[in-house]
Amino acid sequence: MDRYDPEGTGYNPAASGPKDGVKVAWSHDSTGWFRGTESPILLDDTLYAVGEGLLALDAETGAKKFGHPGPYQSPPARSQSSVYNTDTLAVGSSAGVFGLNASGGFGLPLTETQFGVERWNQRYETGRFFFSPADPVAPVVADGAIYTPIPGENDIAALDPDDGKIRWRTTILEDDTASADFNRPAVKDGFAYVTNWPNGVTALHTDSGEKHWQRDVDEQLLLPPIATEAGLVVPSRGVVWLLDPNDGTTLWKRTLDANATESASAVADGTIFVTDERESLHALDLETGETLWTAPFGGATAPVVADGVVYAVKEGYSLVAFDAETGDKRFEFQPPQVPLSAPVVGDGVLYAVNRERVIALEEAK
Repeated sequence: MDRYDPEGTGYNPAASGPKDGVKVAWSHDSTGWFRGTESPILLDDTLYAVGEGLLALDAETGAKKFGHPGPYQSPPARSQSSVYNTDTLAVGSSAGVFGLNASGGFGLPLTETQFGVERWNQRYETGRFFFSPADPVAPVVADGAIYTPIPGENDIAALDPDDGKIRWRTTILEDDTASADFNRPAVKDGFAYVTNWPNGVTALHTDSGEKHWQRDVDEQLLLPPIATEAGLVVPSRGVVWLLDPNDGTTLWKRTLDANATESASAVADGTIFVTDERESLHALDLETGETLWTAPFGGATAPVVADGVVYAVKEGYSLVAFDAETGDKRFEFQPPQVPLSAPVVGDGVLYAVNRERVIALEEAK
């Protein structure tokens, strides 16, 4: 799923990517309707990308397995179902959440038409789109449910992966005159953690949606949380907190010279990787918040980590790889066109959406 796991770490401990430079292994650009900017996901030998539809490619060759246009916008999240033989992909949009057939259904011979892709949808009636629809948030799958904010509303819902029906729905922001503007939730050990505008953090029981704790922090514009064994990491525009997951109290608080408004952070092997969206990428000790290293890096990003390397796309314009332990720059890659999505790491390969195409990057020999 987006950010790799329910906790939102952006860290794949089982994967390894290129270390010292990349070249394009393959590029898929044969689907006319595809327009993507969100990170793909990799399931076994299939790469799934969303951009005005769902596109499934062979991960080794880039050959198209199937494609289906539709109102799908967020990165997909795999969910196992008790009523289907194949996985369901939960995908968000500004209108709701859709359950898509990971096998693609069936197609008619000699046509591009694919039937049976959409298994269910949970559309919402929302009333807080003052100027434009809310940006979709990637669903999170954990504990046999799909967790998602309801676009344009102040609620978080848990959906049944079999049919998309709402199991529970909880109002986070009681003010009914404004939208809470949620980030991607983080789910761990029976709790779903959500951050929302302007400065709210909430822990919900995943089985019931009941609030376990809720608090405001003294900084506005919160970014996606990350659930870890050490605590709940909550980044914001200029501050990073580590909160006690049991009651929300502050374990430590670190202020940075930052103006981060569009980024996500990553956590791997006891280190938080966070950009200030000014000129640096920071590595902070998860237990203390102290700086381990700082590397030159400008702009928004959502870094991912695998096998000792941090991969960060600089505002969609270039991919930069850093040594996770030292912060040394290992390589930088300019994509064939922009923007480039955050990558997903496979078996020695990086995969990314490149607007009208999907590309695979392998080690440059």
